[in-house]
Amino acid sequence: MQENNEHINLIFKLLSEEITESERNLLFEWIEENDENKKIFNEYQKVWGMSGEYAHPDIEKIDVEAEWNLFKEESGFDDISIHSSAKKNPFSVLKIVASIAAVFVLVFSAIYFLRSSDEILFAENNVIESKLPDGSEITINKNSKITFKKNYNKEERKIELEGDAFFKIAEYENKPFIIDAETFFVEVLGTEFYVNSNFKERKVIVKKGTVAVYQFKDKHDQVILKAGEEIVFDTQDNVLRKIESFDENYLSWKTKIFNFNDQSLEVIFKELADVYDIEFEFVNPGLKKCRQSVFFENQSIEGILNVLRATFDNLTFMKDSTNEKIYIDGNSCN
Repeated sequence: MQENNEHINLIFKLLSEEITESERNLLFEWIEENDENKKIFNEYQKVWGMSGEYAHPDIEKIDVEAEWNLFKEESGFDDISIHSSAKKNPFSVLKIVASIAAVFVLVFSAIYFLRSSDEILFAENNVIESKLPDGSEITINKNSKITFKKNYNKEERKIELEGDAFFKIAEYENKPFIIDAETFFVEVLGTEFYVNSNFKERKVIVKKGTVAVYQFKDKHDQVILKAGEEIVFDTQDNVLRKIESFDENYLSWKTKIFNFNDQSLEVIFKELADVYDIEFEFVNPGLKKCRQSVFFENQSIEGILNVLRATFDNLTFMKDSTNEKIYIDGNSCN
């Protein structure tokens, strides 16, 4: 419990931008240890940035009673302590209750204020396209969210991104566009680029123009990206690494264009599953290593499967009507 408290303190330091580099490294190592740690971090982050009428489905799943019990356990504020304190000094109980009430009033007042000053674009089950007040075009992938102030573009152009999105930014010479992507920042003047802020796939890919990517506001770790370059977040060393080759299907969720060049069926069906929200399962695991070069543009998933079936004479697909899963079977490749 004590260890969790230490990491929760680091989370608050990160969110309030008061964390040191060594503390940041320690926090991210803890986050990457397991899914439970990621969940804890995400919940604190969502509550910190909660605004507008939007409420993420994960927030609605939080067990309020369990969270209250956790608070009592960590703070020592429980029924026993209240009872014993009441015998000694009943007024101390009132002070405790009044203090907690004051905290809740302050928290919910702050949330109400934030709600009145933020705009939110949330792509829940479908990819959405929209424009920011400065004319910048954005395409937001499923289960992703963009938040920006109502006074956006008056003094600055800054947004917050959870998930991934593609940006085509209007150029303002003296007013850079800045993305707070949860654990790093992206800064541009006018360009086209892709950002993924998800923990397992944190990356930035530039299609046109130049962008700067950094983790700290003083920009001492800043990396400059040009068209055709990608930067990924190395979770092991907690650094940004630039690479010059990347998956050219990184925008397939937006364009429905796939260009597979001597790619394994395992990778092909993973990308199709992500874009078309269909679960695939290999009945014969040996098929995963089969390789194929094929191009698809704006085709339905049925059309794509027909092409793959025709390409591999032994490939078959069976659909389970009860769970919408598609099973892939056939003989292994030589």
